[in-house]
Amino acid sequence: MRIYPFFVLVLLLIVSLNFNAQASSIEVDAIYDFKQALDYAAYAKIDTILLITSGGNYTTTDTVHLQITKPVVIMAQPGLAEKPIFTHSDPDSGVLEIFRVHDDVTFEGVIFDGYNAIRPMKYAVRVGHSPDDMIPRVYAREGLNVTFRNCEFRNIYPPDWENTSGGSAFYFLRPESGEPVIKAGNILIENCIFRNLGDEAIRISETEKYNVTRVIDTLIVRNCTFKNISAECIRVYGDTDTETEDAYILLEHLTVDSSAVRVIYVKNSANTIFRNSIISNSIQPKSHRQERSDFAVQVQLPGSYVANIDTFNLSYALEYDKRVGATKGGTIFPETIYGFDPLYEAPTQNNYTLLPDSPAYGIAHDGSALGDLRWATNTPTRLPFVIAIEGKGRVVADPPLIAPNYPQGISVTLMAIPDSGWGFTSWSGDLTSTDNPATITVDAAKKITATFTQGTNVAKSNIIITEYRLEQNYPNPFNPVTVIPFSLKEAGTAKIEVFNVLGQKVMTAVNKNFPNGSHKIYLNADQLPTGMYFYQLTAGTFIARRKLVVMK
Repeated sequence: MRIYPFFVLVLLLIVSLNFNAQASSIEVDAIYDFKQALDYAAYAKIDTILLITSGGNYTTTDTVHLQITKPVVIMAQPGLAEKPIFTHSDPDSGVLEIFRVHDDVTFEGVIFDGYNAIRPMKYAVRVGHSPDDMIPRVYAREGLNVTFRNCEFRNIYPPDWENTSGGSAFYFLRPESGEPVIKAGNILIENCIFRNLGDEAIRISETEKYNVTRVIDTLIVRNCTFKNISAECIRVYGDTDTETEDAYILLEHLTVDSSAVRVIYVKNSANTIFRNSIISNSIQPKSHRQERSDFAVQVQLPGSYVANIDTFNLSYALEYDKRVGATKGGTIFPETIYGFDPLYEAPTQNNYTLLPDSPAYGIAHDGSALGDLRWATNTPTRLPFVIAIEGKGRVVADPPLIAPNYPQGISVTLMAIPDSGWGFTSWSGDLTSTDNPATITVDAAKKITATFTQGTNVAKSNIIITEYRLEQNYPNPFNPVTVIPFSLKEAGTAKIEVFNVLGQKVMTAVNKNFPNGSHKIYLNADQLPTGMYFYQLTAGTFIARRKLVVMK
């Protein structure tokens, strides 16, 4: 391998050097071989390398990867019009990655581009020991920290990438037998973009393969966008010993589009949080990873949870019972798992700006938008609409509440449906009424409480009923719940059935004993397609039929 002496760097590369007792930096132009900059920074104890060429291609013609052997910050000079780009230029090299990390490093405002017409890079940045043929040998320092801010990883894939592994932006190596175990500290990845990768974007999954209880102390990935990732965006393994403390993992405000369906897999690691994210328009994983087409998200073990996630237009090739799951004692908050169109501005042009009427605004756990917040730049036109429940029951809205917000000015009909043994009492908050259903206009943010009390879920009046009667359902048309009132002259069995226009029975709404008097039932037509139907009451020898319309 070719090694350049440090004094060459001094002659060719240094624009400015500040010998401060506390800190020092060098400014590096893209015309110089960047390996010399790293070698000199390690030798002279430089703590910051400023990249001063806007859009410059920073690379090396050496046959080895760029090595981080001493703590260093590598960042674009503030104010550059375009991000500097890191590549590896030697077509004859056998190196697989652009950077190998052995010590603390921060990258800020740079691009890692693996494209090489002759031999593309399999990895952008890998953490681990140096190859055993490198002299002197360099081992990864225990507790090393890695930070990426405002960076982009792109075009990272090996030859024949569809049938082989490799193609990751950030990867933890497994040490060879007899080598020190890699035990890192804090990993922070924020405000970054990952696109066109041949495998997992972030892979820290070697823990189960060697004797270490925790390969990292923390992993935080926030405000990041992933596009065209061929396997998981994030794949992390904890160890199998549940008695040892696992890493703290926080994955939040991620926008994932047109990537393999399995996006997040954090295995055997307690205290993992995945929240406030959008996953949309999935593709199938490459043929080498077809077994990973079963679910979109999975975290595991107590303390781990999934909340405030939108999944839109996802397709799976394999059966699985939990497409978004928290297993082995983890928690999922199903009421915050949505399925709406996030309404991107121009996703085919890699523009994921949320349009003003996107339902994703305001529904993160902290009231911000879902997804990478750098895309949440418009003033939202929808207003918060929150329904709370006191007692046991549920509320169905028409039009359906696809997220806890509605377009301003829309009229919404709410129907309270009590659980068995409970009855609806009243609406309170921004809707005060005992009507059920009740209608409200969304002219401001709304918070409404539906109160249910224990008792019968069948309404009964004190009026003496002298005849059998089937009333018209309301609302009508409806989606998906409507009320069917009826009256019984005598106590007995009442059956209400629903038929299609061909006279075929499609459901039985109720078949039970009722006391005499006036009653109503709630018919849920979730499973029925749009169309006209007939509902029929049979009570003894009394039979009556009316029309209803399901409109979805």
